[in-house]
Amino acid sequence: MQRTHNVQGSGNGLATPLDAALHAIRPGLVHVLVLSLPINLLALTGAVFMTEVFDRVLSTRSVTTLLALTILMALLLGVWVQLDLFRASILRRLGMTVSEGLNTSIYEAVYKNVLQSRRLDKLRAFSDLEAVRRFSTGTSVASLADLPWLPIYIAVCYWLHPWLGHFTLVCVGLVVVLALLNDVLSQPRAKRASELSSHSARIMGMAVRDAETLQALGMISTFRDRWLAANEQSVAWDLSARHVGKAVLLFGKFWRSFASFGATGLCAYLVMQKETTGGAMFASMFIVGGALGIVQNAVSQWHSFVEARHAHGRVQELFRSLDAPPGRLALPDPEGRLGVEGLSVAVPGSSRFILRNVSFDLPAGAVLAVVGPSGAGKSTLVRALVGVWAPTMGTVRLDGAELQHWDPDKLGAQLGYLPQNVELFDGTVAENIARFGAIDDNAVLDAARLAGVDEVIQDLPHAYATLIGESGSALSGGQRQRIGLARALYGDPALIVLDEPNSNLDVPGEAALAEAIRAIKAQSKTCIIITHKVNILALADYVLVLQDGTVARFDTRQAILPEMTAPRSVEPAQIQPSTVAS
Repeated sequence: MQRTHNVQGSGNGLATPLDAALHAIRPGLVHVLVLSLPINLLALTGAVFMTEVFDRVLSTRSVTTLLALTILMALLLGVWVQLDLFRASILRRLGMTVSEGLNTSIYEAVYKNVLQSRRLDKLRAFSDLEAVRRFSTGTSVASLADLPWLPIYIAVCYWLHPWLGHFTLVCVGLVVVLALLNDVLSQPRAKRASELSSHSARIMGMAVRDAETLQALGMISTFRDRWLAANEQSVAWDLSARHVGKAVLLFGKFWRSFASFGATGLCAYLVMQKETTGGAMFASMFIVGGALGIVQNAVSQWHSFVEARHAHGRVQELFRSLDAPPGRLALPDPEGRLGVEGLSVAVPGSSRFILRNVSFDLPAGAVLAVVGPSGAGKSTLVRALVGVWAPTMGTVRLDGAELQHWDPDKLGAQLGYLPQNVELFDGTVAENIARFGAIDDNAVLDAARLAGVDEVIQDLPHAYATLIGESGSALSGGQRQRIGLARALYGDPALIVLDEPNSNLDVPGEAALAEAIRAIKAQSKTCIIITHKVNILALADYVLVLQDGTVARFDTRQAILPEMTAPRSVEPAQIQPSTVAS
């Protein structure tokens, strides 16, 4: 038996895939921490060399000792570089481990959340994951891994002289204070700049997406002014944050340089007082500078740490917001029997119901026409029937199994869906019809011919290999709809759902659609059509009339169609002779 796994499953008892990924790299992070000890010990090579040269070589004038020390220093520095490269390599591999372990999970989690809530802000999860990965496996971790070994530097300073140790502690404390001051002063400004930048990007996105509407309605200058206002404020706040950060950073650089020379001056005084050696005076520059460098590198990552912590929380919230269903059994291919019982659907993220207590049964191979006035809930019913929106109450069953019990990929292969607003994707005609899977030439041709669009495609510049552009921009509305119908029919699905399939069709296109529906009936495929055209109703076996989100009438075509076409006053739930209100 085949089982599928939800994005929540971690396989080791951990709460979310993010927990599992971070748990998987924990041994590697421990290795990075341990490896930082010899790296920091070897970083003191220069200080030891200076001490030995000034205290031993110059006093003995031994060229042999100088040569031996130089060779030893070169070897130790070579080992230091190799260990640092090895640490960087470990971090790089850990980053790849996080990406490989989470890319699929985060994609599925974002997709499901956007589908449920219709909130595009969840797309931020991709950048949030990158922030967590970058912090957990990047230079930030290397800097923080050096921090626990700071006492080595301070201990050496105290070994050289207590005063030098005290001086180093004061310098380190001031660097920390400056870093915290930088965060307090610049972080609010940077946050405000980020918010305004996002707002500016949303305005620009709307302007680009609806450029034709803005041009036709003379709204270009209005949106330009809105974008300029938001962008100027964003730039102003960003420059303010950078100015404050730069000022604190420059003072920090001044203090670090001053501390190195100050340590040398302090040691020079101690040498004159005969309390330390000349070698210690020069070594102090390396040691104090190294100690301050470790602290400054670590505290400079504070902003990355805060960003990663917030990003980690948002990604965890995203994963935890999705219910993890139990493993699904691999169900056999359905025949197409559809059962809807007590179906009620609310707007995602809202308590307002669009559909209320909708029930009907449709045998396999039947054609159902759904009609009703605008706002009756027809498109919502379609979304529920194909599993895009989960029922708030009630069930939708395909061959007796609830849609939520099907594996999504297996269910998708058994569904043909043509939405009211047809969305094609950047690629070739053949790729779009084949749903961007492995292209079966015969299946693509069969679907196109069944949809009556083969001749239209053959007239395109490169036929089925024609690139249609983003959202099918290279095609007309009618061409997009007919290719979308071919995509819905691809793969011999058991249930075909068409939402206003003739809204953009001309007379030949409607004739091809009618012929396609007849062919679907001949193949005993279950088909549901949202329509307002009587000629399509004549092809249906059953008619469902929706009114205010509820079923006003459900019966055979023979029972309902004469009432709908009768030349008399129309009741609210009835349809005019020529058309059905959409």
